[in-house]
Amino acid sequence: MQKTIIKALMRPRTNRDDYHTMSREQQVNLIRLRTGHNRLNAHMNRKFKLAPSPTCACGQEDQTAEHILQRCPLLDEERKEVWPSPTPLQTKLYGSRQELEKTTTFITSAGLIV
Repeated sequence: MQKTIIKALMRPRTNRDDYHTMSREQQVNLIRLRTGHNRLNAHMNRKFKLAPSPTCACGQEDQTAEHILQRCPLLDEERKEVWPSPTPLQTKLYGSRQELEKTTTFITSAGLIV
């Protein structure tokens, strides 16, 4: 019984969800945004003290994934190019492949390293 379970777990997946069909770089960016373990000021300041402040360069609030994807005024143009209409954070981080690709495109076009 135990060998059967282990063998089943070791078999490669036959069906792949949208996240797993993306490139490794895209997957890394998404998982970092989803978990909050990223190179944005909020995490780098609180966890490692490597950023002088958790605040975003805009000065309005802490630089978190939610802030850069939803509200940062410095990224308004890039955000409107990728998402012309308001899009919920949940969709940007967990949506269809098309939505996930928009998120990774936004991160790249904004010049962010997450």
